[in-house]
Amino acid sequence: MNTRSLALTIYTSAVYVVLSYLPGFPVVGAENVKIGFISGVAPIFGLLLGPWLGFLSCFIGACINRILLGANLFQWLTLPTTPISAFIAGALVRAYLKNVRGWHISAFILTILIATWYFIPVGRVIPYFPVLHWIALILTISFRDRLTMIYNNLDRVRLALYTAIVSFSATMTAHMYGTLMFILSTYLLILEVQDLTTLLTSLIPLVAIERLTFTAIATILGVPLILVFRKNKYIGIDNL
Repeated sequence: MNTRSLALTIYTSAVYVVLSYLPGFPVVGAENVKIGFISGVAPIFGLLLGPWLGFLSCFIGACINRILLGANLFQWLTLPTTPISAFIAGALVRAYLKNVRGWHISAFILTILIATWYFIPVGRVIPYFPVLHWIALILTISFRDRLTMIYNNLDRVRLALYTAIVSFSATMTAHMYGTLMFILSTYLLILEVQDLTTLLTSLIPLVAIERLTFTAIATILGVPLILVFRKNKYIGIDNL
């Protein structure tokens, strides 16, 4: 890690902590827990810093945030959500990571998470719950290597489109991980939920609104930042 990478990691981790105090969507079934505005910003960390530094920045920021707020066990279990989101976004716009295509890694992670859903009892009862996650996976496979073109001189329309696709895939991957941790927490009696199936079914419309909102946030904020970083040759700094 060179000086510029270290400086950006420290700075973006601090930005993460500040943004994590902004309001968000409440987690139904978990008292005093919210999915904050930062979840919509997390993909930008990966887009700008690359998968590894993006992951590290979000991980450090998330740890600091939870320590400052006195997080409960469920919140610690969901700590990887935003780092995963940043990693997925960064990998999708990378041609290769360790001689493996970036989109292959992102698609593989999302596929494993979706498959896990169908291995648990509640997942078999409501198999349609991951419909948005399937859409994210299909978009990832459909656009694959074209998503790396955000590093090139794309027009704003295509840049916005590709940023939206990357952000949507990243936020849906993070959501599936968070949902699985929520279910695990109910099995471990960390959270008390009387009817998990009914609760998750009722949350499908809220999940759609929440994740589309986060995608919009990442796109609206991400496009101008990508242009600035690209102009100054900072984008994807973790591969420099």
